[in-house]
Amino acid sequence: MTFTPFFVKIRLTFAEKCESFLCPPANAISEGFAGRPKTTPSQDGTSMLKAFSRVSAIVLIAITALLASPTIAKQNDELEAYELKASNFVGPNKNTTVIVATIKASRDDRAERLESFLQSQGSPLAPYSADLVKISDIYRLDWRLLPAITGVESTFGNAVPGRSYNPYGWNNGHAYFKDWVSASDFVAKEITVRWGVGETITPWKIGPSYAASPTWASRVNSYMKVIGQYQ
Repeated sequence: MTFTPFFVKIRLTFAEKCESFLCPPANAISEGFAGRPKTTPSQDGTSMLKAFSRVSAIVLIAITALLASPTIAKQNDELEAYELKASNFVGPNKNTTVIVATIKASRDDRAERLESFLQSQGSPLAPYSADLVKISDIYRLDWRLLPAITGVESTFGNAVPGRSYNPYGWNNGHAYFKDWVSASDFVAKEITVRWGVGETITPWKIGPSYAASPTWASRVNSYMKVIGQYQ
């Protein structure tokens, strides 16, 4: 499975005629405009710098919004590169500043990769891979954590009590849920309630309370690495 790259390009063009305060004609520096104070090269440069800074801020805000978008791949599938370029084109009648921001990103294929991995394990959770990723995003968990826990607790859902739909070994395997998705949502919520959210949640943090085995965290972490690298 390969990534499908796409490009987002933002092009902002600002053109000012000769009469613009940002780009006065050469003789205006010495003679001044009617009704305006005389300007110096230093003042003109400062004005252009301020305008450029404002435009740059707009582009950076757009980049930040794209980086924060949940539809763009996360974790190891983060944006590959972005660049911000600016150039000035000075003509006889105008000064134009062009800023081009190019973002190269990878398609969010986490669900597809997870499904392929779970299929390779003969897991009954494979058809619900998109749900696992969505639930992880909702609760701000690493998308690999939940499936990795199922790997340690139930061989990815292959070894659970009949009709329990409990691949997480929750409540020492005695908890029963109506389906795989309900179980995943419940466990994800409980993890965030008990141990926090975001990057602070790691197998090492929850391991001592989640399971008695001293190797639980390392085994979950190993599965997370395998899942993250699976193509």
